[in-house]
Amino acid sequence: MTAIDARDFRLTKSVKPRRYAISLQLDLDSWKSTGREQIDLDVDQPTREIVLHSDELDISAARLDSGLAMSGVTYEPESQTATLRFGQEISAGSHVLEIEWSGPIREALRGLYRSTHGGVRYAATQFEATDARRAFPCFDEPEFKARFALELIHDASLVPIANEGIASSEPMSGGKVRTRFNETPPISTYLVAFTVGPYESTAPATTATGLEVRVWLPNGLASQGTYARDAHVRSVQWLENYTGIPYPYGKLDGIGLPDFEAGAMENPGAITYRTTLVAADPATAATAAYKRIYSVVSHELTHMWWGDLVTMAWWNDLWLNESFASHVGEKCTDALNPEWGYRRDIVSQATSAFNLDQLVSTHPISMEVRNADQASERFDAITYQKGMAVLRMIESFIGEKEFQDGVHIYLTRHAEGNATADDFWRALDESSHRDVSRIANAWIKEPGHPLVRLSATSDGQGGLTVDLTQSRFFADPAVAPTEQRWLVPLVLKYGTASGMREERALLEGDRSSIHLPAAQWVYPNAGGRGFYRYALDDGALGILASHARELDPEERLMLIDNQWALTRAGKASLSQLLALIGGLRGERDREVLSAIADPLSWLSTHAVSDALRARFGKLVEEIYQPVLNELGWEVRSTDAMEEKEKRALVLSMLGRTAAVPAVREEARRRIMTHLDGSKPLDPDIASALAGSAAANGDQGLYEQYVSRMKQMADGDPQEEARFRNALVAFEDQALVRKTAEACFSDMIRTQDRGLLLFALLGSRHGRRTVWPIVREHWDTGVATLDRGGKHRIINALGQLTPRDLEAEATTWLREKESPDSAETTAQTLERLRLGADAAERLSRELPDALAHAEA
Repeated sequence: MTAIDARDFRLTKSVKPRRYAISLQLDLDSWKSTGREQIDLDVDQPTREIVLHSDELDISAARLDSGLAMSGVTYEPESQTATLRFGQEISAGSHVLEIEWSGPIREALRGLYRSTHGGVRYAATQFEATDARRAFPCFDEPEFKARFALELIHDASLVPIANEGIASSEPMSGGKVRTRFNETPPISTYLVAFTVGPYESTAPATTATGLEVRVWLPNGLASQGTYARDAHVRSVQWLENYTGIPYPYGKLDGIGLPDFEAGAMENPGAITYRTTLVAADPATAATAAYKRIYSVVSHELTHMWWGDLVTMAWWNDLWLNESFASHVGEKCTDALNPEWGYRRDIVSQATSAFNLDQLVSTHPISMEVRNADQASERFDAITYQKGMAVLRMIESFIGEKEFQDGVHIYLTRHAEGNATADDFWRALDESSHRDVSRIANAWIKEPGHPLVRLSATSDGQGGLTVDLTQSRFFADPAVAPTEQRWLVPLVLKYGTASGMREERALLEGDRSSIHLPAAQWVYPNAGGRGFYRYALDDGALGILASHARELDPEERLMLIDNQWALTRAGKASLSQLLALIGGLRGERDREVLSAIADPLSWLSTHAVSDALRARFGKLVEEIYQPVLNELGWEVRSTDAMEEKEKRALVLSMLGRTAAVPAVREEARRRIMTHLDGSKPLDPDIASALAGSAAANGDQGLYEQYVSRMKQMADGDPQEEARFRNALVAFEDQALVRKTAEACFSDMIRTQDRGLLLFALLGSRHGRRTVWPIVREHWDTGVATLDRGGKHRIINALGQLTPRDLEAEATTWLREKESPDSAETTAQTLERLRLGADAAERLSRELPDALAHAEA
C-alpha cells in the first residue's frame, strides 16, 4: 500500500461497534493516560484480524470474548490504524473485544490534550474531525455510531465532566477517584468528550421541560458564566420548538476550557468552548461579547439535533452539519434578541464566503473527502458561510414554514442514525412540493458563484426592461470564462413612484429578461439574501446610488460589499466605489458603517502611499467624525446596543485608520485612568480605545498593557483578551518585534498565536518586521501546531501584498507545503498574487479617485 493509499484508507463495514465501555486513568503529573475498553462488535464475515483506528497509542494487550488473545499488532502511521491479529478465525456474529493501551496527554490541542490555568493542570479533549483515535482505539469514522459507557480515574481534587451525567463516584487509594458516567445514546466517536480539572459551575437553570443547564469554568470564574447559561436555556427551548423534537440527551453542560483551538465544539451534553465564549463579567464585557456568546451557543445547540442526533455518513457532508447549524443557530439568536437587529449581522457574514469562493482554488460546498487531512481543511468559509447563504436562499425561495417542515421530516426519519445531503433535499422536496434537489445540487456541487450582469433600459411606458446574463465570478481578471451556469433564484427590488416592489425570477440559462412596470431604479439582491455578485451598467448603477438611502440596511451593506468585490477584481473603478461611499455620507447604521470600513481599512493598509495618507485619512474622518459628534464619547445607560457598537466602530476607525491625533490623545488619556483604576472604561469602547492609544504608544504603555493582560489571565477572560489583542496595534517597530516574539513564547497561549500573527502580518506597520520572525520560528512554532492554528498562520501570509514580500512568501509556502495544508496553501498563494496585483492597481487609481471624491 502506498502512502497515499494508506492516508485514504477507510475501515471495512464488515466489523461494526455497538457499544464501548472505556476506563481511562489520567495522570496529570506525568501527562500520561492508561486505558482499557470493551467494544461490543458485530462481525459480518469470518476474519483473522480486526483493523481499527489508533494514533500514537501503545496497545499492550487485546482479547476477544475474554479468551482469545491477539497474536500481534501492526501499526500503520499513514492511515492511523492498528491491525490486531488473532491466531484463529473469528466467526461471524457478536463478539466482545477487550483492549489495553497507554498514551500521552498531548501538548497539541487535539485528541486528549493538556492545559494549565493559574498554575493548575487540566486534561481535555477535542476529537473532531479524526482525533478520538489519539485517546482510545476506536472505529473513528462518523457512520460507526455506538453507545459509550465511560469511567475516568483521576485525582480526587479534580472535577470530571463528560457527555452524560455521573452515575457513581468511588474513592480509591492514593487520593484517586473512579467516576462512572451514564451511558450515552448512539453517537459518533468525534462527539465523545471528557475533561478533568478544578472547575466550578454556575447554579443550574431549568428549561420548561425540566432539563438542568450549567456552565462550568475554571475556579473563580463561575459567576461570569450566568449569561451563557441563560443563553443555553433560551436557545434549547427555541430549538425544541423549531425542530418539534425534545432535547435528545440526558444533560446539558457548557464548559469553558482554558486552552481550546476551536471556538466551540458540539459534544452532546458537554459542549466545549473557549472561555471568552462563555465567561462575561458585566463590568468588562462589551456588547459585542454578549452577541458572540449568544451566536456561538445557539450554533452549538443546533448541532444537538443536526450533527449529533442525525449525523453525516462521511466528511463530504460536513458542510451540511455546519451550514445548517450556522443558519438555524443565527435564526435562533435573531428570534430571541429582536432588539439587536441581528439580521444585518447574518447578512454580513456572507462576505468571508464570497472572498474565498471567488478564487480559482476554491472548492464546492460538497466534495469528496478522502482522508483525515482533507477533512480538517473543510472547516472554512465555504463549509460554514457559503453553505449557510445557500440554505437561506433556498428557504427564501420555498418559504420558512416549508423549510421548517422539511427539517422535522429529516430529523425524525434519521434520528440516532446517519444521513446525507440528498436525504435532506428529499425532505425539502416533500415539504415544499418543489424540486429543491435540482436547485440545491446546482449550488453545492459546483465551485464558485455567478456574476449576474444587469442592463436596464426604458420600456417607453415609465418602466424598465432588465436584461440579465450570468457567468462565473472570479477575483482574477485574467481567468478565462467557464461554461458554468447556476439556477439563480433572483429577487429584484425596485422603486416606483408609489413605493417599493419585489420581483422573483429563476435565472436558468445564460441570459433572460425581466419587465419591471413603473420601475425607476432596480437593486438586484433584495434583502441581501442571494449568494451571487451583480454588476449594473453605469447608468443603472448611478441611479441606484442616488437612491441607496431608500434601501434596507442589509441591502446597503451588501451594495458596498458587492462594489468593493468588483473593484478589487478589476471589474469596476475605485472612483465608482468612492463615489458610492461618498453618497452614503451621513450613514448612521452600524453594519453599513462597518461595510464601508472594510474597503477603507484595506486601502489604508495596502494601497495608500505616504504622500496620500493625510488626504485619505481626511476622507475617513469626514465619514466617521460626524457620527462620533452625534454619539459623544460617553456611553449612556440609555444607549441601545446599536449605539454602543457603533461608537466602538467609529472610535476605532478615527483612531486607527484615520489616525486623528485628537482621538489618539483622548484615547490614551482615558486608557490611563482605566489602567490606574481611577475611572474604568465602559467595556463597549475599551477595546477601541486600547487600540487607538496603542498606535502611538511607547514602551511604558506597552508594559502596562502586558501587565494588565497577565493580571487578568486567571480572573477575567474578556479583559485579558482586550489587552492581549491591543498589543498588535503598537506601531513602534521595537514593540512590534516584541509582540511577534511573544507569540512564540509562554506569554501568549498557543491557541492565540495564530490570531495575533494574523493581525500583525495584515498590518502596514507589522508585516515587514514580523515576517522574518515567523520564518525563524516556522519549524518549531508553526509546523508543530494543530491543523487549525497552522492553517490560520498560512492564511495570514496572504496579506503580504508588497511585491518583494509576496515573492518571498510564495517561495516559502511552496517549500513548506505539507499534505495537511495543501488546499490552504494553494488558496493563500492565489490570494498573495491577487492581493499584490490589486494593491498596485488601486494605488495607481487612488490619486484620481480621491480627487473625484473630494470634488
